[in-house]
Amino acid sequence: MSTWIIFILSISYLGVLFFLAAWAEKQTGPKKSLINNPLIYALSLAIYCSAWTFYGSVGQVSTNGISFLTVYFGPTLVMILAWGFVRKMIRISKIHHITNIADFISTRFGKDNRLGQIITLISVIAGIPYIGLQLKAISQSFDLITQNNPGDQFYQDPSFLLFIAITVFILTLGPRKFNSSEKHQGMIFAIGIESIIKILAFLAVGIYITYSIHSGWDEIIQKAHLAIPSIQVQGGYGNWFIQLVICGVSFLFLPRVFHVAVVEINEEENLKQASWIFPLYMVMINLFVIPLGFAGYAYLHPSGLNPDLYVLGLPLYFSSKTLAAIVYIGGFSAATGMVIMETIAISSMISNNLFMPLLLQRKAFVEQNQEKLGSIIHNLRRLFIVAIMVMAYAHYRINEDFVNLVSIGMTSFLIVAQFAPATIIGLYWKNATRTGALAGILIGFSICCALLLLPGLGISVDAFRIAGFNPITNAGYWSLSLNTFAFLSVSILTKQSAKEANQAYLFVDVFAYTQSVENTTLWRGKAKLKDLKNALAGFMGKIKAEANLKQFAALHQISLQETYADPRIVNNTEKMLAGFVGSTSARLIISAISKEENIGVSEVVDLLQKSRDLQQSNYDLRKLDAQKNEFLTTVTHEIRSPITSIRSLSEIMVDHEDISPEERKKFLDTIIQEADRLSRLVNQVLDLEKLDAGKEKFRIEPVLLEAIIEKATQNFVAIAQQNQVSLTVDLSQKRTQRKVLGDFEKLVQVVINIVSNAIKNVEPGSGKIDIRLKENATHICLEIEDNGIGIDPKFHDQIFEKFKQVDNPNRKIESSGLGLSISKKIIEHLHGSIQVQSALGQGALFLIKLPIE
Repeated sequence: MSTWIIFILSISYLGVLFFLAAWAEKQTGPKKSLINNPLIYALSLAIYCSAWTFYGSVGQVSTNGISFLTVYFGPTLVMILAWGFVRKMIRISKIHHITNIADFISTRFGKDNRLGQIITLISVIAGIPYIGLQLKAISQSFDLITQNNPGDQFYQDPSFLLFIAITVFILTLGPRKFNSSEKHQGMIFAIGIESIIKILAFLAVGIYITYSIHSGWDEIIQKAHLAIPSIQVQGGYGNWFIQLVICGVSFLFLPRVFHVAVVEINEEENLKQASWIFPLYMVMINLFVIPLGFAGYAYLHPSGLNPDLYVLGLPLYFSSKTLAAIVYIGGFSAATGMVIMETIAISSMISNNLFMPLLLQRKAFVEQNQEKLGSIIHNLRRLFIVAIMVMAYAHYRINEDFVNLVSIGMTSFLIVAQFAPATIIGLYWKNATRTGALAGILIGFSICCALLLLPGLGISVDAFRIAGFNPITNAGYWSLSLNTFAFLSVSILTKQSAKEANQAYLFVDVFAYTQSVENTTLWRGKAKLKDLKNALAGFMGKIKAEANLKQFAALHQISLQETYADPRIVNNTEKMLAGFVGSTSARLIISAISKEENIGVSEVVDLLQKSRDLQQSNYDLRKLDAQKNEFLTTVTHEIRSPITSIRSLSEIMVDHEDISPEERKKFLDTIIQEADRLSRLVNQVLDLEKLDAGKEKFRIEPVLLEAIIEKATQNFVAIAQQNQVSLTVDLSQKRTQRKVLGDFEKLVQVVINIVSNAIKNVEPGSGKIDIRLKENATHICLEIEDNGIGIDPKFHDQIFEKFKQVDNPNRKIESSGLGLSISKKIIEHLHGSIQVQSALGQGALFLIKLPIE
C-alpha cells in the first residue's frame, strides 16, 4: 500500500482521537461524565495490552508454545482474586492525593523523597525500552504494510514523521492540566476507544484467517506441522509459575496501569464490575492467538518474516488490503495508547518525584519562585515528555536488530516487579521501614540487572543458573526472593521514624479511619497564611487560590485575618499541592515555608480515634433526630385514628336522633373501645419515653416467673375461649423454685404484650399458644410459642423497633407497634435478652432469658 496513504491514515487516526478526547473533556458533571462507569474503567485498564500483546504474543506461539498466556493470567488473577488490594490502593490514593506509583510508595514510607527518586529512576530505566518497543512495532508494521525500505539515517525513515506526530499529540493532550490528581476525562475516554479498536481489529483478522481462509483450528494446525503447544517447555511449570508471578505483581506497578487503575478512577464501585469485565477482555483478545501463530508459521515462516509481524503479514499474504489496514490501525492503537499513557505517567514521576524535590530542598528557590512553581513544573513536564520520546526512539534505533518484543516486555515487567514486596507487604504490615524498602528494591533491581546484563558482557552467571529456567524467570526468581528477604530482614532490624510510623498507621488501617483521615488535621507548627496563599497561587493562580482558601475557611469557620494559618488550612493546602506535585514535593514545599513540629504515632492514633468518635456521635445524633421525627409522625397518626373514629360516631348520634337503641349501643361500645385504645397508646408512649430517658422506676425484687405467667394469663382465658384459641401453660421443665430479680408488674406487662400479639396472629378455631418455662445453671427461659402467620426472618430485628409492624397480608388486627419495643427495653434493663425464632406461615417462638437471682 502507498506510503502516504498509510501515513495519512495514521495521522487521521490521531486526529480523530484528539477530537474525541476534546469532546469528552467538555462533558463535565456527574451525570454527563463519560468515564465514570465500569465499562470505560475496564477498557482503560486494557492499556496493559500494548503492541507486545497485539503482535508479540502471536510471534511467541511458534517458538514458546502457550507460555504467552502467563502475561494475561497474571493480571486476570489480580483483578479477580485481589481486587480488595486494588481497592485499598485506590482508597489510599484518594485520601492522600497521590499521583503516581513513586508517590504512593514514598508516601507509605514517611514521604521520603529519596525513595521516590529511586523508584522514579528505576521506572525510567524500565519504561524507556518499553516505549521504544512500541515505536519499533509502529515502525516495523508501517514498513511492512507500505513495503518501505528505510534508509540508514533516521530522517530517511518515513515512520520518523509518525514519531514526531505522536510526540506532538502527547504534548497537546497530556500536560493540559496542572493538577495530576484531577480526572483527565478526555484522555481516559480516548484510551477506552483505543482498547475497543485494537480488540475489534484482532478479532477481525482472527475470524478471517481461522474461518474464512480455513475451516477452523484443525486445518491450520495440520498445515503448520507443529505439535499442540505445551506448557512443559524448558523448565516446565517452573517457568510458567515465575512468569505468572512477574506479570501478576508488576501489573499494578506499571506507571501507565497505576495511573488509569488508581489515579483516574472516579468511584470505587466501578472496580467491582471491572473485576470481571477486564478478565473478559483478556480472554477475548487471546481467542485467536494460537491459530494466528500457527497460520503465520505455516505461510510466512519460509519467507523469513519476523514472527512478531505475523498478525499483519497474514492479511497481506492473502491480498486483503482492507483487513491489513484495519490490523495496522489496531496495532497502531495498541502501541500509541501505551506510549501516550506511559510517557505522561513517567514525565509526571520525573517532575514530581525526581526533579522538583531537588529544587524544593533549596529554600531560596522556593521563596524566589513561589508564584511561578506551577508554570515551572508545567514546562518541565513538557520537556521531559520530549526527552522520554527521544530516548525511547534512540533506544529503538540502536537496538532494533537485536531484541524482540517479548524479551523487552518481560525485562521491563521484571524491573517494575521489584516494587511489589515493599508495596504489598507495606499495606498490611505496620512495622515495615523505609530502610527496608530501599534495601529490598535496590538489591532486587541490582540482581535483576546483573543476571540479565552480565552474560552479554562475557561474564558468567552460571552459579546462579537454575536448570531449565530461561534468563527472565531465573532473574525473576533470584531478584524477587532476595528483594523480599532483604525488605523483611532490614525492616525487622531497623527502627521507623515518627513520620514513617504515622504513615504506616494511615495506610494499613485506611478503611477503619477513611473519614477520620480526611477530616483530621495531622499537622502541628507555624506557617504564615500569606506564604500558603502564594504557594497555591503559583499553581492555580491568585484568584482561584484565594477562592479555595475562603471556601475552606467558611466551611470550617476559620478566620483568614490572622498572620499564622490555622493547622487545618496548612493540612488542606498540602493536600491541594499534592495534586500538582505529589505528596513528597508537597511536603517539601510546606516544610520550606513553615516551622513544623513532629507528631508521634500515639498522638496520630488519638486524633484519629477522637475524630472517628466525633463522627460516630454526629451520625448517632442524626439517626436519633430522624427516629424522633418518625416517632412523632407515627404517634400523631396513631392518635388521630381513634380520635377520628370517636368524633365520627359521636357526630352521627348527634345528627341522627332517630337511631335505634341497638345501633346507638353499638356506636357507644365502639367509642369506649377506641377510647381504651387511645388510653393504652398514650400510656405506652409515656412508658416508652420513660424507658428511653432512663426515668422509669423499677421495683427490683426476687420474683417467681410462675406467678408472672399466672397473673398475665388470667386476662386471656376468656378471650382465648371466645376466639377458640388453645392457651396452655407447661411448667414441668422448671423443677426448682428459683427466682429471678425483676419488677413483677413490668414482667407481667411483657408477657401480656407477647400473648396479645399471638392471639391476634393465630387462626380462630385452630390457633395454639404454648407458654413454657425452662431453666439451666444461670438462667430461666420463658418461651411463648404460637402457630400463627409467622414473621419473615429478615424482619426479626426490626419488630423490636418503635411502631414497627411487619407487612403481612394475613394480618387481621393492627396494633400500635410499641408492645415489643417496650418489652425489649424492660428485659434488657433486667440484664436479660429477648429474641424471636420464626418463618412465614410457621408460627413464632419468643425466647426470654433472665438471670437467676
